[in-house]
Amino acid sequence: MTSTRESNETMTADERHVQRQAALHVVPSSPSTASIRRPLVRELEDVVERMHEHGPTARLRSDLAALLGAWASALVDLHRVRVPISDAPPVLPWVLDDGLPAWLDEIAPEAGPVWAVRAHPGIAQAVDRTRAGWSAVQNTHGDPNGDVVVVEREHGFVRAYLDSPDGSPCRGVLGDPRWDVATVADWLAVALGPALDPRWGIDPAATFVSRYRAHGGDALPSRHLAVARTLTTAVEWTAQLAVLSVPDDEALAWLSGLWSRPLALLGVATGARSGQSRAGAVPRTALAGSPLA
Repeated sequence: MTSTRESNETMTADERHVQRQAALHVVPSSPSTASIRRPLVRELEDVVERMHEHGPTARLRSDLAALLGAWASALVDLHRVRVPISDAPPVLPWVLDDGLPAWLDEIAPEAGPVWAVRAHPGIAQAVDRTRAGWSAVQNTHGDPNGDVVVVEREHGFVRAYLDSPDGSPCRGVLGDPRWDVATVADWLAVALGPALDPRWGIDPAATFVSRYRAHGGDALPSRHLAVARTLTTAVEWTAQLAVLSVPDDEALAWLSGLWSRPLALLGVATGARSGQSRAGAVPRTALAGSPLA
């Protein structure tokens, strides 16, 4: 029988990479978690619900970290896929291509510091610097938020797969991988962070970035790119909650928190409470689906 050491020496580099990824994804197994594919948001809801029932136990913390680690690994693997470089111009996120929409002038003041965001020179500079530094040279997803991630559990392992917004398997497009990472961190801060009790001391965005780096990812977003990503989230949620419907007080408070985030990243105090620190004030759809679904 071949020893483990001998087997490792005969493995290819790719096979060793797969083995390392599997080792990082180990979570406690049980009959109820074998061979199951579910949306990531359902998995996260279950973990958070159990934390509220039983506290943030070591096992539940490990399960949350494994989910975020699998998501990070899937993103790293997508970015590593080789794609031919096209002569076509890069497709930019709409906020870089079109800027902030004019209809924001009609938003009620209760929706947050929208005017302050639009008027602050640092915001325009962040968008301009992100556009100028855009690097469409790698395979990317474009919008790898938690709503397009599928989780598979089998025999004690958890893996994640990225789908396209229409539910089809993601083939990727040429883009800037830093936008993908910023999108995930932003989604976690907005959708998952408020569902966690602040006393638990859990920072899902920081955990994701740590696992992303552990898997070999190096496309970390700059501050100005992160600002541009938060602008995108604020506008999309505003379109859903303040334009397409009549927002209630909870929705307006939620929007106020979202619009304070790009200013907070620039170090500007607004007096508004941050969206990710207002546990319990998140609209139910924040974790269950994207704002434009």
